[in-house]
Amino acid sequence: MTATIPKVSGAILKKRLVVNARQQRIPLQADVEIIATCNFNCVHCYIAPCAEREDVMSLEQAEILFDKLKAAGTLMLLLTGGEVFTHKQFKEIYLAAKRRGFNVYINTNAYLIGERWADFLALWPPKFMSISLYGMTPESYERVTGIPKSYQRVMRAIDLLLERGIEFDLKCPAMTVTASEIPAMMAFAKAKGVRFRTDYSIIPQEKGDLAPMSLQLGPQEVMDLQKTLDPGLSDFRKYAAVRVDDSTYENVYKCGAGRTTLHINVHGGVSTCSSSRKTVGNLFEQPFEEIWSALGGKVEMKYPVGHPCATCKFAKICIGCPATVEQLTGLPNGYVQMYCKITHQRAYELGYHPTGVPRTVTEGIPRHVVTPGRATARSLPILSQ
Repeated sequence: MTATIPKVSGAILKKRLVVNARQQRIPLQADVEIIATCNFNCVHCYIAPCAEREDVMSLEQAEILFDKLKAAGTLMLLLTGGEVFTHKQFKEIYLAAKRRGFNVYINTNAYLIGERWADFLALWPPKFMSISLYGMTPESYERVTGIPKSYQRVMRAIDLLLERGIEFDLKCPAMTVTASEIPAMMAFAKAKGVRFRTDYSIIPQEKGDLAPMSLQLGPQEVMDLQKTLDPGLSDFRKYAAVRVDDSTYENVYKCGAGRTTLHINVHGGVSTCSSSRKTVGNLFEQPFEEIWSALGGKVEMKYPVGHPCATCKFAKICIGCPATVEQLTGLPNGYVQMYCKITHQRAYELGYHPTGVPRTVTEGIPRHVVTPGRATARSLPILSQ
C-alpha cells in the first residue's frame, strides 16, 4: 500500500504555525539582547549610548533564559545587542542556543566578521542573519558609525558570508543622514542577491536623550524616498490592498508582540519588542508564565473613547506602532501626529484618501489623548510639514 503525501511549502507551514500559535498565545519567537554595548557609535542608536560596561548577559544567564523559553514552546531565537560579536562568550551562547534546537537568528553590524567567524558560521550556520548597512562610501559610513574603516570591514564581511552560503539580508534606517544613499544600498543588495529593507521611524535613546529624533524624515521626505525605492508604489499598493478596508480597530496592538513574540533585555527584563524599553517583569527573577501573563495583559490594551486611531481605516499601514508611540508619548495608546501625517500621505498617494491630511490637523487632537511632551515635540522639526 502506498500513500501520496501532498507537498506544502515552508512558507505555508510557517503561516499555519504562526496562526495556531497566536490563537493559543505560544511564544514562538524571542529576541534576546545579550549585550547592550557596541563597537560602533551610531548617531541614531537608542541602546548602546546608554549602556555601561557591565551591561552584558553571561553564558549562565543566557542558558537560564534558553531553558525557560524552550519549555514555553519557543522555536525561533534572535540574538541581538548592542553588537553580539563583541560579546566575549558569544560563541558559547550561540552554540548553547543551537544545541537546544532553536532556529537561531543574528543581528549584527558585521564589523568583526573575518575569516574565522565566517568559517565558524559556515560550520554552525544560523537560520538567518540581518546586517546593518549605513552607506555606500567610506565617508558616509563613518558619518553614521563614527568608526574608521567601518565601510571596508563590513563590505569584506558581506563577501565572506556570501562565499560560504550564509543567508542574510541588509537593512538601514531611513533618516536624514542615510536617505540619499538608500537607493544605492538597495541596488547593491540586489546585485549581491540579498534582500534589502528599511524603516522610517527613529526613536529616542533608552534613557531619554532626544538627539536621534532630529534625524527623523518628514512626511513628504518619506514619500519621496518610498516612491524612489518602489516606482509607482506598486509593491506598497499590493501590501495595502489587503489591509485597507472599512475596518477599524479598538485594540492598540495588532501585531504578534506579546502574543507570539517577546523581547528580553540584557538584564532579563521582558518587553513586547526591541523598540519598547518598558518591561513587565524579569525572567531571571520570575517564572516565565507569570511574565507571559503580564505581557498578555498589556497587549490587550484598547484605545480610549475618541482616540483618532480607533476609527482610522489606515491603521494596518500606519508607519507608527504601539512601541514607537510608547517611546514618544510614554503610552502605547498615545497619539503621534507625525506618524498620522506620514500614513495619510501614503493613503493619499494610493488613492485611499482625498487630501492626505488627517482630521486631527483640522479638528484638533482630543485633550484626553496623550501626545508627545513639549521637549519631544520640539525635537521633531518635521512636525510642521
